[in-house]
This record gives sequence, structure tokens and C-alpha cells, in this order.
Amino acid sequence: MHKKLLGLLRSMSTAEHEKLSKFVRSPYYNERKELTILLEALCAYAPHFDEKAMEPEDLFYSLFPARSFDKSVLNKLNSKLFQLVEQFVVVEQLNKQPFDQHQLSLQYYAGKRLDRHFEAKLRQSKMAFSKLKKGHPTRAKHHLGIQKRLAEWMITQDTRTGDINLQLYNEALDEFFLLEKLPLLNAMIGRQKIINLNYDKTWINEILAHLSAQDYPDWPAIPLLKQVLLLQKKPEQPQHYFQLKRLLNQQAQHFLPATLRGYFTYLENAVKNIFPISAYFEELFALYQQQLELGILLHDGKIHHTLFKNIVLSGLELGHFDWVESFIKEQHAKIVPVISRTDAHYQNLANLYYYQKEYSAAQEMLLQANPTDIYYKLSQKSLLARIYFENKELEVLSGFMNTFTKFIFDQKKKIAATKVESYRLFINSLRQLCHLIEDHPAHLDAFVADQSLSTSEGREKLEKLKTQIESSPVFYSKKWLLERIRQLSA
Repeated sequence: MHKKLLGLLRSMSTAEHEKLSKFVRSPYYNERKELTILLEALCAYAPHFDEKAMEPEDLFYSLFPARSFDKSVLNKLNSKLFQLVEQFVVVEQLNKQPFDQHQLSLQYYAGKRLDRHFEAKLRQSKMAFSKLKKGHPTRAKHHLGIQKRLAEWMITQDTRTGDINLQLYNEALDEFFLLEKLPLLNAMIGRQKIINLNYDKTWINEILAHLSAQDYPDWPAIPLLKQVLLLQKKPEQPQHYFQLKRLLNQQAQHFLPATLRGYFTYLENAVKNIFPISAYFEELFALYQQQLELGILLHDGKIHHTLFKNIVLSGLELGHFDWVESFIKEQHAKIVPVISRTDAHYQNLANLYYYQKEYSAAQEMLLQANPTDIYYKLSQKSLLARIYFENKELEVLSGFMNTFTKFIFDQKKKIAATKVESYRLFINSLRQLCHLIEDHPAHLDAFVADQSLSTSEGREKLEKLKTQIESSPVFYSKKWLLERIRQLSA
């Protein structure tokens, strides 16, 4: 069978299959009755289109009941039907793009010298353009199309006087370039932080120099994207973070929810570089709360499992247990992808129980889980390490941290370098704290009794470890480690 044809049919909904059937029956697109019959025969296997259940001979005889089976004939018809289905996809996509239809009409009218038709369609296209939000993701493309078609048309009317729209065409091209190039540069910088790549980010310095001297008041995305770029290039400089946040609050009404959510993501990723650990979660949770109020945190009523986990953790760090419990119950069924929903369920409940100091319940949740995602495995192991420490099981914890270290080493090619470093800092810092406790009988007795260390040697070592951790970049459970050190020092 034609695998690409079946794959395409599987991707379609029942409503799309019905529209496809009408499309294939239309004599304008298809004059071969065999293709209509073949589609009907294939759609009998919807929605799964299981190739194993299909008998090529049966399909062939539904087309040619009086002929001997000829596989080559069936293969050719399958290929022709695939081409027809691809044409249907193109038509459907074009039907969803009214501005692209305008462009094609303008191009046709200009080519046929139908000036009145061209002028009417141009007015219609400009009117539709004027109704778009200033931050609409395809607004620059449509604006460029209008100015380009107008310039092309005016060239045919050229009397060698006037501008023939070249200036506006040039400006529209600059705007389009910036609104395509800036997101690409931001994506490249972001990708470099995750994967060991070194992109050649052409035009970056020239663009920043240009934008420092040129304003684009009708295109609010340009200053926002510029600020994102500055924030990514120099994430440690607070002014870029706060300027992006100010611009975002001022210009939010111009953007669609998905676009607005993307800008907030840049802020979320930058929080760890701007705020000390004492204020990190407050700022992050405030960003999440703001997005919930704006109604942009969920996309089409769904929430990604990573974002879900981050929201839960920030709320727990601030002690908003009731809010987090309600959030898990209300939003759990909206987690995507569905394959991650079970992992997210166990992990987030385990975190909730842990922060409520119900360590046995938290451990039970983790031991029931069998996560497939590498980052859920890391989260599971990290939380287990904290539970062993809270339960005073230092011997168990020592062996566990050895296996945890080996796991990170074995899987480091699958884990972002920043995450590897974060978990290594956590393990090394926790290991140092455990050694400090176990090195002196009095320290161990105080730890078991939930008392502070009484020896001057222990206090001195705790202070040194505290300074070391505080000077480190934000890493997993940094705040928790500092709190445990504070308890032992009190």
C-alpha cells in the first residue's frame, strides 16, 4: 500500500474526510472515477487505516471487478490519489489564509491589466489589514505583500514620474526582515543554551545598531524582540529584564495569547539570572499568576507538563499549598502531551506531599512512578535525595547519591548542559553537608535531634559551605540547602 497516502488520511479528522470526499468527487479537480471509488474503499478503514487489514486484491476488484489483479495499476492509482489528496490539503490551507488569497487575486488582476478589479481588491486587502492587531504574527507579511503588489502594478502604469511605491515597499521589506530575523536570532541563542552548537548569527550587531537609532511605533513586536535579544545576550544585566517586562505590560493588548505567552517565557527563563534565591520564586510565581489572569498560560485549553511542574514548584516554595492542591486537581487533565500526564501526576503530588512534610506519602508516590522522560527521572531522584536527608537516612543517601552521580554521567548527552551543572552542584553541595554532619559524633547527634551544631569547628565549616553555595548560580534545591544550613547554624 501507499504508506504516505495512508499516513495523510490517518492525520485527518472525520470532518476533513467528508470534505476530501466532496473534493475528489468534483470534476474540476478529478475526472477519474476510479480515484473516487478508491478513496471510498480506503475510507472504509477509517480512522486507523490499518494496512494489515487491507487486502490489495479487494481494493483492486472494487475498482475493476472484471479484470485480473494488477498490482502496478493499483500502485499508480494510489499515487494519483495521493497527489489529489495533497492538492486538497493545499486548497484547505489556502482557504484559511484570506490575505494570501488577496495577494493571488492582486497578482492576477495586475497581470491581466484589470485595473478596476485591482484597485477594488487592494482597498479590500488594506481594510482587512487595518483590522489586524499591531502584534499579529503575520501582519508584516501581509503588509509587505500589499506594498509589493502595489509597486508591481504601478510599474505597469509608469510615466517616469513619482515614486511608484518603492519607498513604502522598501520600508515594508525592512519591517518584515526584522520581524523574521529577530525571532530567529533569539531562537538560535536559546538553542545554543540547550545544545552544544555555535551558530553563525549573521547581522546581529548591525540590527542592534540599527534599532538603537530607529523606532518602529507601528510594530510593537520589534522593540520587544530587540529587548529579548539584549536579555539573551546579557542575561545578568537586570535593566534588560525590567525593560522587557515594562514593554510587555504596556503592549500586551496588541498581541495574540500564544505570542504573548512566548514573550513571558523569555522572562521566566531570565528570572534565575536576575533575582537572588530569596526573591527568585516570588518573581516567577508572580509571572505565572499574571499569565493566568491574562488567560494566556493555557494554549487551546492545554498546558505543557514542564510548565505545569514549574508552576507547582514555585507555588510550593512560597508555601501556597492550598492553591497548588487546587491547581493540580483543576488542571491535571489538561496536561499535554498525554504520554507525560501520568509522570506529571505522580511527580507533582509527590512534591506537594514533600512540602507538606508528609515524606512517607511523597516517597510512596515516587516509588509508584516509573517515569519515561529523562527530566522526570532527574526530578524523581532529586526529591528522593531530599527525602532521605529529611528522614535522617544518611547512609542510604550516601549510596543513592553515588548512583545518582553515575546516572547523570551516563545520560549527560541527553541532558542540557545547564541542567547537568545544576544537578551536579546540588549533589556536590549535599554531599559536603552530609560529610560535615557525619565527620563528628556531636554533629550527627545534633542533626538527628534537630538541633544546631554546638562545636565552633562545625559552625565554621557550615559558614564556609553557606558562602560557597550562596556564591553559586541558581541550581536545583539551592534554597533548600541554605535553609538546612541555617537550621544547623541557628
